[in-house]
Amino acid sequence: MMALLVIAAWVMGRMIWQPWSAPAVNQWQPNTIVQRGSDTSSDIDISELQNSHLFGQFQQSNPVVEQPKVQDAPKSRLNVVLVGLVTSSDPSKSLAVIANRGRQATYGINEVIEGTRAKLIQVQADRVIIDNAGRDETVMLEGLKYSKPRSEPQPSQRSSTTSQVSKDTLEKIRQEIRQDRQQIFQYVRMSQVKKDGDVLGYRLVPGKDAALFDAVGLKRGDVAVSINGLDLKDTSVMSEIFQSLSQMTELNLTVERNGQMHEIYIEL
Repeated sequence: MMALLVIAAWVMGRMIWQPWSAPAVNQWQPNTIVQRGSDTSSDIDISELQNSHLFGQFQQSNPVVEQPKVQDAPKSRLNVVLVGLVTSSDPSKSLAVIANRGRQATYGINEVIEGTRAKLIQVQADRVIIDNAGRDETVMLEGLKYSKPRSEPQPSQRSSTTSQVSKDTLEKIRQEIRQDRQQIFQYVRMSQVKKDGDVLGYRLVPGKDAALFDAVGLKRGDVAVSINGLDLKDTSVMSEIFQSLSQMTELNLTVERNGQMHEIYIEL
């Protein structure tokens, strides 16, 4: 009987104290992760990135060098016809009228001739030079036979018109024209040229001093056919030019000389 009481007391004691007795739990520890890094002593290789030129690559442009006049270019193999040409004191503004396969067009320097791969590179007094697949070729003005151009003297041997004209005299003339634009016609005289009652243009001759006339490249007997793009065959144009002359800063003359057109620039 006593033994039963002892066992019952022990069981009751376990039931009372067990809720407050927390079981032992092992402390949590995070798993160890070993990370392999690159050697800190080695630098990052960015050469590939630099060579990719993300923002483009700088290329220094070479200055444009004016090409010397072509002296020896064989007759062109192309079946094109040089109908007309206009030479200018600025070679880059010269023009050529060329016909190919019945179609006629006006071409400037470095323009490709329609129906070919050739481009115009030079305009001379009686011919043009074209670049045909990397080969310089000559196209003569219609009606003229091919011939090699006469060699020009070297710049040191060439007689310069400007050097012959007194710079002081030329500057004095320009000052006079700046003060009164109509004084230009005292140095470049114009006389109307007619045929069958129609005005063809105005013949030009030096005025009271030939300094300006010679300096700008005019020749005695040149016939002006337009001024600043205005057709001088229209009789009303000259009065329009006189009225607006005071506001002009330059005169661009197209003159006919020996059947060829030439551009003459006169600064006012």
